[in-house]
Amino acid sequence: MTSDDDSHYGVQVFNVLRGEASQIRSTPFGDVGTVFSGRGIEVVWVSKLDEPVDEDWFSSEDIDLILVIQGQLKFQFESASLPDRVLGVGEALVLAAGTRCRAYRWPRDASDATVFVAAYPTSPVQAATGHGE
Repeated sequence: MTSDDDSHYGVQVFNVLRGEASQIRSTPFGDVGTVFSGRGIEVVWVSKLDEPVDEDWFSSEDIDLILVIQGQLKFQFESASLPDRVLGVGEALVLAAGTRCRAYRWPRDASDATVFVAAYPTSPVQAATGHGE
C-alpha cells in the first residue's frame, strides 16, 4: 500500500506469520512483505530461511525499528565497539542511523524461518527504490 491519503486504507489486517502483505518480493536475503508504505513511514516483514549471509554491511540514513516475531535474528556490527546480538521473539532493536550491520537467521541450521517486522522513515527516493533488507 502506498498513498499519502489515509482515507484510502480503511482498516486492514495482515497475518504476518502467514506471509500476508499488500506486496511481497523475494530477495537473495529473504522474502519481504510490505504491510504499509506512505505518510513518511514503511512497515515490512522479512522472512529468512536458508538465505545466505550478506557479505556486505547494511546501513540506513534513518533509524530502523526491528521486532522479531518468530525465531532468532543475529546481528553483527562492523564497529568493534558494538558486540554481536541475538534477538529472540518479542525483542526489538532500535538501529541508529548510519550503523553498519548485517542480520541473519540464527542458528543457521534452524528448521523454521526467522520472521521480523521492520519500520523506518521513508523519503521519495526510498519509496521509489525500496529500502535495503
